[in-house]
Amino acid sequence: MKMQILLLSWGLLPAVLALPLFGSLGSTVSSALSLVSSGLGLNGVTLLTPNHFTWVPPGPGDLRSPCPGLNTLANHGFIPRDGRGITLDIVQKGFKDAVNIDGGLSGAAFQQALPLNPGASFINLDMLNKHNFIEHDGSLSRRDMFFDPSNRFDQATFDAFTKYFGSATQINVTSISNARSRHALEMSLINPTFTITQAKILAPLGESAFLLTIFGSPGTPVADRSFVEYFFRNERLPVDLGWTPVATPITLGTAIQIANDIGAQTPSGVPLTYEPKVQQKREGVTFSHI
Repeated sequence: MKMQILLLSWGLLPAVLALPLFGSLGSTVSSALSLVSSGLGLNGVTLLTPNHFTWVPPGPGDLRSPCPGLNTLANHGFIPRDGRGITLDIVQKGFKDAVNIDGGLSGAAFQQALPLNPGASFINLDMLNKHNFIEHDGSLSRRDMFFDPSNRFDQATFDAFTKYFGSATQINVTSISNARSRHALEMSLINPTFTITQAKILAPLGESAFLLTIFGSPGTPVADRSFVEYFFRNERLPVDLGWTPVATPITLGTAIQIANDIGAQTPSGVPLTYEPKVQQKREGVTFSHI
């Protein structure tokens, strides 16, 4: 279940940087170095690294997953750019360096993924393209697998989700709970196989929690909408928009608490879970069993 909270979220977090490559000459390097020096964490230690400024889209033969977060880490080189040979050490260092996710959380995530590659000590990103593992119905940025098994970013799906924020420039627990749940309900009406069971509800709630902590903070889960949209549309970290990794590490406990809060804010009359072919009434959800 710890794996579900992380990878089903960053899972999460489907997400990003518009600066030219860090290795370019002239003003690009000066701008990048200026941002590095401004992205200071605790005790004045910078949390931005050269990889935050080095973005390369996937090329022919590169592997990607249904998760915009993992794809983003590969595009920035925090994990292998080709999406292959991803080990425990790579995952822990990559998530820590990129978005300050605690190594215990990312390590638990990796161990849950290993069965996808039996007998090996690594995974490839395309191995995660399995229904109801990372990919799930009601995605914020992908069409349901029933309609499109490619798991590519879909602008229409993402627009259908973000329309629920109206003109708001920030996203909080209440607004993302409303948008996520109403978006899922809308998608359930057109997909005859739409399913989000009680056992799998951690995926959509967890991914929403990570959006608020990565693009907000663990202590103040309010995300800048421009960061979130840029992340999803580009699968790049929005450093050029002013984002920097949060100074406080994101832990399992934080993710559980915020995911619980999001579930609890589900609007009255909107289902939280969906069994196959039967929409279930909204039920409370708890993560005490994790």
